[in-house]
Amino acid sequence: MEVFFTTLNLVLLVALAAIYMQLYRDLPNKYTASLLVLSLALLLYAGTSNPVVHNVFGFRPRPNIGAFVFLPDFFIGLAILVLLYQSQT
Repeated sequence: MEVFFTTLNLVLLVALAAIYMQLYRDLPNKYTASLLVLSLALLLYAGTSNPVVHNVFGFRPRPNIGAFVFLPDFFIGLAILVLLYQSQT
């Protein structure tokens, strides 16, 4: 489940960063720049929290504590969906 949610978040954040990059090109101000930085920071989080990335770089997996392993990634995914929805309206 964690691999699914972190990978989904990564894909959604790439789309969100592209939208914010286009928005910043059209309307360069501090607010759109901060949205772009926020999406890039979340993109880095999603990339570094993915268990596949941990395995590729040889890090030990986090201890398995049930649903609490993927719940933060699930909630971040919901926040990303809200940001995507807001950027489309």
